[in-house]
Amino acid sequence: MAKKSHSKTSKNTVPITKIENSNEKNLHLEALRGILAILVLISHISLIRLYFGRSNDYLNPVMFHLGRVAVTGFFVLSGYLISMSIFKRMEHKNWSISKFYVGRIFRIWPLYFFVILLALYFLPSINSLHFTLPNYLGDVRIDKLNYLYFLFFMPQVPLINNMVLPFAEPTWSIGVEEIFYLIIPWLISTTLKNFTKGLLVFIIIFLVAKYIAIYWFQLPSSNLIAKLLNYYRYDCIALGCLMGVLHYTKNKLFTSIGGYHLLFSLLGFILLFNLITIYSYDYFPFAVCFAVIIAFLVNKNATFKSPKWLIHIGTVSYSLYLTHEIAIVFLLNINLDQKSIWVLYTSSILLAIALASLVYYLIEKPFINRGVSLLKKS
Repeated sequence: MAKKSHSKTSKNTVPITKIENSNEKNLHLEALRGILAILVLISHISLIRLYFGRSNDYLNPVMFHLGRVAVTGFFVLSGYLISMSIFKRMEHKNWSISKFYVGRIFRIWPLYFFVILLALYFLPSINSLHFTLPNYLGDVRIDKLNYLYFLFFMPQVPLINNMVLPFAEPTWSIGVEEIFYLIIPWLISTTLKNFTKGLLVFIIIFLVAKYIAIYWFQLPSSNLIAKLLNYYRYDCIALGCLMGVLHYTKNKLFTSIGGYHLLFSLLGFILLFNLITIYSYDYFPFAVCFAVIIAFLVNKNATFKSPKWLIHIGTVSYSLYLTHEIAIVFLLNINLDQKSIWVLYTSSILLAIALASLVYYLIEKPFINRGVSLLKKS
């Protein structure tokens, strides 16, 4: 391989240039995680109250899509962080596909399977955690063949078929991400010089197919193809990856994003939530707004500080995302919403954060540390 350095870098080539503070975590992005996790929690309080026959608030379009939009934010952020992590490790010659998979396994799998096992075998036997499902939804546990979907990271498949595993419904997005990240390291390794172009082509093809389904064929949200497009938001994850490439290459499309762009993205959220209906299933416009917010938070990292409590919620956000339904169901079983709806929401958030913090320090963090230790030895 030639070792000559070039003064100019091709637009399609990821340059091996040092990134400032490459090992430091952006605390603003941690805080963004925290906000997204809380939005999902708020949405699921309303959803589970609907399941319990306590309220129809979830059918309001804003509440109906609030959690879905927040998950879209997680997808974009995840794509950005994964691509940046891979490029930085490649820069320091500390990356391989096997190391990437080991890191993902220790980061994601232990808590994922812990929650699945709790939902299948332990939580159903606790009276104070009785989970009521409406008639239009089936229980995954009635057919043990459904367990295979969860074993092979496809929990979104039963959900698409209106089958729910109580307490583990949020795992669907983990399955979507794991499939994407099974492929992305190979693409980066084999098409590094054309990775940016490849991402753009993929996003365009995905969007064209989606908008043909939405506007040409006018597929209803209940249609199978529409459901697949709803859950498999690979256009949103790919957009996050593209933002990672633009940041790493110091492209002006990323580095020039500032306060005015942030303002327009926030106004974009307001406009989109005013236009959305309960039957909508296109979240890419929201993904674009999140991409702008991520770029702003990265570019302005040193200009302000995020609250420590919000950073903590971001740190435990994965645990919070997977375990918050336990807290909600418990509080509904003791009829806390009958006293005050605000007490229910406040108590659910606080109890869910406390539970998530416990799970993070007992399960999630030890496995992450173990994975890091193994990678250092390899």
